Amino acid sequence: MPVGRSPRIQVTGRARAGKTTLRHALSLLTAEETRPVDQPGQPAPVLDADLVLYVLPGLAWHADRRLLATVRPDRTLVVLNKADGIGARWPDAAAAAADLTTDLGLPVFPVVASLAARTRSGTLTDADLRTLHRHRDRPDPPLTLSHDLFTAPDLAPDLESRRALLDRWDLFGVSCALAALRRHPTLPPQLLLQILHCASGIDPLHHELHRRYEAVAATLGD
Repeated sequence: MPVGRSPRIQVTGRARAGKTTLRHALSLLTAEETRPVDQPGQPAPVLDADLVLYVLPGLAWHADRRLLATVRPDRTLVVLNKADGIGARWPDAAAAAADLTTDLGLPVFPVVASLAARTRSGTLTDADLRTLHRHRDRPDPPLTLSHDLFTAPDLAPDLESRRALLDRWDLFGVSCALAALRRHPTLPPQLLLQILHCASGIDPLHHELHRRYEAVAATLGD
């Protein structure tokens, strides 16, 4: 890579969109996180970095569209975060991202940043695996349709273990892990962790961000 300053990256979006979680999921510890674009009484943040990650927690609002109209398409990636809450299955989130890509004229990536961050910093413990295996043959859904169903006291005597599992991996991660173990009960923990990482959708975003980062860095070194 030519010698020059490193590209600046900004992470922006509405309040509670998951900006900080996404930064950790992508290990963008030096990226600049702007104030929320919908913060009352404040002007929209100035998006002037070399690369911009715009985090959407769902549909694009007017405030999002107004700001996205000001950015360079070749320097901007849109993240449809919390994709596990869109529709009933991952294809629903992928379809929503494709529709937004067409609508906004910018690439949109469906991601569950919370799961990606967990797979980057956490490991599946023996206790996690025991709890998962105890419940892998229960119907899913409805077992993982809600936190209340998964932590129902009358489901099994391991209530605290189920709560701990949700605290560590959240409902989407638990659902993905159970589905994988039903198909392959002998999966080792490291491979199961890799499956959860892939299920987060973070890799396509990471690859495209890296590609654009290298392209921008090359121009800064000229």
